[in-house]
Amino acid sequence: MQSDISPQPPLLEVSNICKQFGSVVALDKVSFDIRAGEVHALVGENGAGKSTLLAIMNGLQRPDRGEMRLDGTALALDGPAAARGHGVVLVHQELALCPNMTVAENIFLGNEPRSRLGNIDTAQMEERARQLLSAMHVAIDCRAQVSSLGLSQQQLVEICKALASKPRVLILDEPTASLTSEHVDTLLAMLDRLRSAGLGIVYVSHRLEEVLRVADRITVLRDGKSVAHFGAHGTTPEQLVQAMVGRELGERFAPRRANAPGALLLEVDGLGAKGRFSDVSLDLREGEIVGIAGLLGCERESVIRALFGLQRVDKGEIRIGGVMRRLTTPRRAIACGLAYLPADRKAEGLVPAMSVHDNLALTTLRRITRAGLVSRRRRDLLSRGLIERLAIKARDPNRGVVNLSGGNQQKVVLGKWLARDARLFVVEEPTRGVDVGGKPQIWEALQSVTDEGKGILLVSSELPELMALCDRIVVMSRGRVTGHFARADFDAEAIAHCAVSAVNAI
Repeated sequence: MQSDISPQPPLLEVSNICKQFGSVVALDKVSFDIRAGEVHALVGENGAGKSTLLAIMNGLQRPDRGEMRLDGTALALDGPAAARGHGVVLVHQELALCPNMTVAENIFLGNEPRSRLGNIDTAQMEERARQLLSAMHVAIDCRAQVSSLGLSQQQLVEICKALASKPRVLILDEPTASLTSEHVDTLLAMLDRLRSAGLGIVYVSHRLEEVLRVADRITVLRDGKSVAHFGAHGTTPEQLVQAMVGRELGERFAPRRANAPGALLLEVDGLGAKGRFSDVSLDLREGEIVGIAGLLGCERESVIRALFGLQRVDKGEIRIGGVMRRLTTPRRAIACGLAYLPADRKAEGLVPAMSVHDNLALTTLRRITRAGLVSRRRRDLLSRGLIERLAIKARDPNRGVVNLSGGNQQKVVLGKWLARDARLFVVEEPTRGVDVGGKPQIWEALQSVTDEGKGILLVSSELPELMALCDRIVVMSRGRVTGHFARADFDAEAIAHCAVSAVNAI
């Protein structure tokens, strides 16, 4: 529910910001402001200029022209520390946690409470961390190592870390991209409380229904310009989409082109990993997309990582093409024809500093290597074919893949496995951080994979996405399978009921 914003001076103003990288104009006279006690959303397709604008607001980049003002005073930032010192804190979409430190240590990193002797007061730090986590209504042990947490839990820790510095302006970049619906509700309720306490919140998200639910005002960026401003009340997702892309989009999800199921590609029977999941059974046929649904903590991510040799199992069988396999390492999984598209594509799916050409060729180095050296001609021939096939938008494929939008990065991850001719694709959160214009391209790419007789095991936190793309859905709760649904029986309420079903502890 949006609050009524009374006319008052802006807390933070961004005025006529311009930024250019070489011949590319990233921002062209962008202006908007944020008031105390409101949520101002920024929306736009990938490449619209949102990331550059956030980098300037956080001191990571300096504008070529224009200025920012805090409480009416010009604000010049020479880095994130300066921004934080003025009470402007950015929570990045990409996590910046120390995996080998505890949750409490991460939350107060660089801001640790001290005893009278100057030592870190661990007891006070952990107590304050517990209070923050409690306010988020999330049961995370503040003494747990971050490396032991799932991606969704790590995102919540990242947000608590920002709140620990008591910001005046909180900038959230895709904060719910890796959260399940239950924790989206928790986060949005927290934002209501922070807004009531007078915090100014800049909210960046591709989830337009979510934006309309939480925002007071919305600014739309397109091609580096602020092209529209909306009050959230009475605005529709269709209006936002049209402003974002400059055209109307058709149906949100294209109808699934059903394929006649072929031979069994994958059979999982009674798979278990002590302390994580137990008695998981499912199968996948050629030409199918089978989804795995469930809430945060259901351990579906552990199951698919086990299939790719990233999680040890102690029970059950895995058969690929009817042959029992022990997938103890990713190398063995790849040799058996498996491909893995992880949720955190930048950390696990790509080498960001390497070029688009090199990332697309990563799985086929032996094919393009002669006398121990990679043949650039063979590499470029391979990658250009994939760029054309997947409609990857890359101005210069020789530049780092980090320069691509989220949707195009995801296509690169998919492309490197298509280059190897994998048969069984394990795909986790395929449209995480992808804009509304890019999502249909990802969905169509996945459809094309099954049209070739390959199979996809798909994990997504968005139930509508699963129901639109999948032929069957397996539901998990607390480490066990609690439901199987054929496409004709898809029902959101029934699937959600299975996702919260009580099961015996592992």
